[in-house]
Amino acid sequence: MSEFGSIPRYIGNYYLGENLGSGYSGSIFRATHVHTGEVVALKVQHVNHECPTNRYERHLYPSLQGGEGMPTLWACGVEGAWDYLAIDLLGASLDNLYRKSGKETMDLSSVCAIAIQLITRLEFMHSRGILHRDIQLGNCVIGLPPNERTIYMIDFGFSKRYIDPYTQRHIPDSRAKRDFIGNYWFSSVGVHCRGKVPSRRDDLEAAALMFIHLLTPRGLPWTRNGVPKTEEAHDRLKKEKRTARPEDLCRGLPDEFEEFLRYCRRLQFQECPDYERWREEFRALAVAEDLPESEDFIWPPVHRSKPHSKTGPRRSRSHAPAPEEMERILNDLTNLDLGDPVLGDRETVDEAVRKAKDAAKDDSTKDDNQSREVIDITSDSENDTTIPPPFLTPKAYKLTKLTKRASEALDNAGLSELVFEFVRILQSNSSRTLTKEGFTFIDTLYKQLADPSVFVLPMRTSRQRSADKKLQQEKEPTHVKLGVVARLRREVLGASSNRALAKMVEDFGQVTNKSSGRTVTKDGFAFLEGVAERLKVLQ
Repeated sequence: MSEFGSIPRYIGNYYLGENLGSGYSGSIFRATHVHTGEVVALKVQHVNHECPTNRYERHLYPSLQGGEGMPTLWACGVEGAWDYLAIDLLGASLDNLYRKSGKETMDLSSVCAIAIQLITRLEFMHSRGILHRDIQLGNCVIGLPPNERTIYMIDFGFSKRYIDPYTQRHIPDSRAKRDFIGNYWFSSVGVHCRGKVPSRRDDLEAAALMFIHLLTPRGLPWTRNGVPKTEEAHDRLKKEKRTARPEDLCRGLPDEFEEFLRYCRRLQFQECPDYERWREEFRALAVAEDLPESEDFIWPPVHRSKPHSKTGPRRSRSHAPAPEEMERILNDLTNLDLGDPVLGDRETVDEAVRKAKDAAKDDSTKDDNQSREVIDITSDSENDTTIPPPFLTPKAYKLTKLTKRASEALDNAGLSELVFEFVRILQSNSSRTLTKEGFTFIDTLYKQLADPSVFVLPMRTSRQRSADKKLQQEKEPTHVKLGVVARLRREVLGASSNRALAKMVEDFGQVTNKSSGRTVTKDGFAFLEGVAERLKVLQ
């Protein structure tokens, strides 16, 4: 900024304080409104600068106001030789957090949260007809409390409208030679290395490369030699970037990152990305890796102890009994008559409980004034309607209870209500992933429709993430899943019998299990609702 002279202490109604950073096109200051005391970030740029990014941003900000993770523009204008923008004062950038952590990579939980939030920010920008065109760690910042878990997009100086404001049509593609606008590290191969016109797909590809960079020790290969100083060095960087294969960049990473990168590169120039699908994929990845399902960006990341087994027994809240006492109780239980009459003979059960209590009393050496602890060895979590077991989430607990009710359903009307309730439980949760408990319900529904007297093998199989080719080949491409589910949605209302519905439920469970994210799509919910409606008819 020295070539334009010093920046004054007052610009507009703002007093300039700490210089938060300076770059090629200008500087940004912590500034205070002289009348209201409001503190903002003031971006200052000389009006004669060869790259007037403030002027560009001023015209785009009104279209972005009100979006989550979009800074508010409080004031803007030109005073003397200085063009200024007053925007929300925000927190540290992801680049700053990443560097200060001192670690080779960022943790997977944080990257999943970044992925979900960044895809949402890009969806909003694209919905307003705007491309960002400069996706990088320095342009993603966290908010200040109480918004420190929200990631904000900043720096729209390179942004551009891809929807013509006059014709309301997508800008045309072109083979004409053009200057590169973006950043060396993450701009898409098409835009950076081949000179193509940017569109929505290129913003997403840049995001995909940024996610991979965060999970790769020392970062993406072409970032390791720093910013190229010569045209030859830049050409070498572009060649390395252009020839890097997704499978090599993502070796050792969860499959979702390679799939996302390939998906972005398959998109057509004017094609609208499936933002919701990829949010769900990264949510499902977090669930599969036993990470928090929330999209909140928590920094520094919380150290999580190994989770309790989801299939283990419920722990008693009381202290462990003495070994001798437990031995006597178990011996008495072993001697119980467990023939058929026991299930309906309250007298026999009471007698067994009395014996167990007597044994505990006889062996007790505790002081009479000390409170006695009771060990509940017969509690049934299914009967607890208020507090779910500690090893189950509320969603899993509800699905477990629903499955039990489905296994006891006596007619189609009862099953219909349970399927409707199943859909409501899934839709009440932010994640659309079909979990183990969800698959168990699908298994039970299939069993009831096909033949309630026959045991059915579960449709969900455990799946480990590895580089093993065999396991990768088991996954169905997403278009296969979408095609099957769409067909089931169309055909379900014409099912002629319970067995026909059972076959459809089986197909739905199997194709969902084989898909990478195990998510329930809109067609999937429509299919399940169709099953419930058809069950009402097939009385």
